[in-house]
Amino acid sequence: MTIDKHIYFSNEEYARIKDYASKNNISFSKAVCDLSISALNGNDILDRINKLDKSVEYIIKKQKVIHLLEEQIYSDMDFENLSDPKKSKPLREFNKRIRNNFIND
Repeated sequence: MTIDKHIYFSNEEYARIKDYASKNNISFSKAVCDLSISALNGNDILDRINKLDKSVEYIIKKQKVIHLLEEQIYSDMDFENLSDPKKSKPLREFNKRIRNNFIND
């Protein structure tokens, strides 16, 4: 495999790389390699962060919808006499079923 080692930098870029090399006590070539690898890794990390950000935004939107639906349900039911949910047998059974089927501890 042939490796093309010809790289051109502007004067400002060259000065910044030279400064990085001297601060880290490494050669100019090693500095270029380190900075290139850091940039590539940074792009990969940024892509993963963007995907996670989109996933979190999606979850937040869905959570807001669920909250609004919950409010609407309670509003439409017009409860007069509220019972203690911890003492509700059907609710405990429902929660137990949900935990057994959907929650993996």
